[in-house]
Amino acid sequence: MLRPFLNALALALSLTAGPLWAALDAPERPATWASPVNDELNLFQVAPRFYRSARLDEDDLPQLTALGIRTVVSLRAFHSDRRLLRGTGIDTVRVATLTWAIDDDEVVRALRAILEAEQRGPVLLHCQHGADRTGLVSAMYRMVVQGWTREAALDEMLNGGYGYHSIWKNIPSYLETVDVDSIRAKLDAVTEPDSIAAD
Repeated sequence: MLRPFLNALALALSLTAGPLWAALDAPERPATWASPVNDELNLFQVAPRFYRSARLDEDDLPQLTALGIRTVVSLRAFHSDRRLLRGTGIDTVRVATLTWAIDDDEVVRALRAILEAEQRGPVLLHCQHGADRTGLVSAMYRMVVQGWTREAALDEMLNGGYGYHSIWKNIPSYLETVDVDSIRAKLDAVTEPDSIAAD
């Protein structure tokens, strides 16, 4: 008597709650990885005052306000957030970065912009998809600022559900070979005038 009921219940759940039902079998997300905030924006919280996302549009402004974002750091090389954020009270910094040609100087500038912004309040880092350039800089933040191992930072970047595009093989290669101590030393150096320009 009970078995037919359980079978019917299982069938109903599988038909009506597909993703939820499937999620029961999914491995649990490590607590140390960035926490999902908004799937549509690919928005995650990396640290108490550090968020990452895909490109922004007008519909995203209430979300930024709700999170208390004070600064947006953009890695987009050909688009600016200046017009979008005008009048919002949110500062914007752009570290123009080409996905296929990321170097130490850009990484240092992006990390410095994030760390300086964190002193004023929550900061959001983004690129086009919030996956590749943003993934690399977030992984570098993990290693340089938070002391994560190279392997742990790479694992989160590749498997954290941020949408990393495997075409950009230079990104994991960079993370596998970058001199973390050198980046940390450059980051600790005094900021040169105009090294981080407001967007």
